[in-house]
Amino acid sequence: MKKSAADDRMKAMSGLRFIQKIALLAIFTAAFVLPFFNLPAATAAQTGLSAQTGDYFQNLQNQQNALRTQIKEKEETLKKLQEQEKNLNNQIKTAQKKETTLKNQINQFDQRIQKLAVDIEITETKISQHQLRIRELNLEIKRSEEIIQRNKKNLAELVRTIQSYDHANLLEILLRNKNFSDFLSQTERVQQLQRETQKRLEEIKLAKLKLGGEKTETESEKAELERLTQELDGQKAAAENQKTEKKNLFKITKNQEKNYQKLLSQVEKQQLEIQQGILDLEDKLRFAIDPSKIPAPRPGVLNWPQKGVMSQGYGPTSQTGFTNDAYKFHNGIDVVGGFGTPVRAAKEGVIKATGDNGKYAYGRWIAIEHENGLTTLYGHLSSQIAKPGQKVAVGQIIGYEGSTGFSTGSHLHFTVYATSTFRTEDRWFGLLPLGGSINPLNYL
Repeated sequence: MKKSAADDRMKAMSGLRFIQKIALLAIFTAAFVLPFFNLPAATAAQTGLSAQTGDYFQNLQNQQNALRTQIKEKEETLKKLQEQEKNLNNQIKTAQKKETTLKNQINQFDQRIQKLAVDIEITETKISQHQLRIRELNLEIKRSEEIIQRNKKNLAELVRTIQSYDHANLLEILLRNKNFSDFLSQTERVQQLQRETQKRLEEIKLAKLKLGGEKTETESEKAELERLTQELDGQKAAAENQKTEKKNLFKITKNQEKNYQKLLSQVEKQQLEIQQGILDLEDKLRFAIDPSKIPAPRPGVLNWPQKGVMSQGYGPTSQTGFTNDAYKFHNGIDVVGGFGTPVRAAKEGVIKATGDNGKYAYGRWIAIEHENGLTTLYGHLSSQIAKPGQKVAVGQIIGYEGSTGFSTGSHLHFTVYATSTFRTEDRWFGLLPLGGSINPLNYL
């Protein structure tokens, strides 16, 4: 009897401990698992891309692949054109060394026109490349925006699903589970949804970063496209100038060598007279330079205005290697890059003046005033694409190398003036820039 009572007490104690364990499990469940319990299996929209979504992105990918193929084809075209450009530059340099005859002059015009046609084709190819790249970037932006929107939608569905069970009571959750296997299955689903939620958040974050980069690159491509369009206009203008000069030469000489030589002799005499006048005026203006109003000499104050080789330095022509009866001082440096080479602003500033001296002095020229007390001059241009009053950035293309004015071959003449001494004067051959010059190598 006593043993039976003891056994009953032990059974009661054991049952109580079991109930306590169940209660503790229920409390744990309510506190930590209930918000995610008994959730339905993740849908295709929540865990991955549907077939329709996959088709959408595949279509974007196909379009991008087609654009990339076209861009690659343009790159191959550019390589061939650039090789042609190199060969034509060499031909032009060779032609400049030949005897000055009407035939050789006409040949030079033809070579320059041909070279400019290749330059134009190169620029047009680059424009096409950038247009294709912008289209490709627009597809990338579309893809990134779609990924962000779809992930936001999927994330919202996940949150709504979780919240729908957030207030379920303990008894309801326990009754829904028929056995321990169901319990584990639900736990796995909770973990899956938690992982998927984190994954969606990460994808949204990465897609936003990618989208920002794509938009920045698109703006950069558009700016380059605008620059190339301006460059194309300058190259076309240079080509038209060459055609006009060739036509005028035929008209004046009537395609007769003796007429050409007579014209050449007259022009050379006038060129020397004009050059002597410039020399006399600028000798005085150099003495008027106030050192306190210009930068101290140091490299990097100005950028080189174009790629190429310096063919003549600054100073007395007896030292620079080119001299004649009137041309005794070289007020700048000459840089040879090849006919049609882009000429760039050596520093940011404002276009102070532009001019065209025809066959005399600087030919087509541009002057830029800078805030540091210097004014830079770019002469012998084949064409100008900058206008007076225009603000230009350092490195911005303002014109193209040529052989206009008093020039024996294609090159850029680059002069640095003290702004306080710079001025322009109207002459019978056009607007002439004058000033107190400084050795450009002091600042390059």
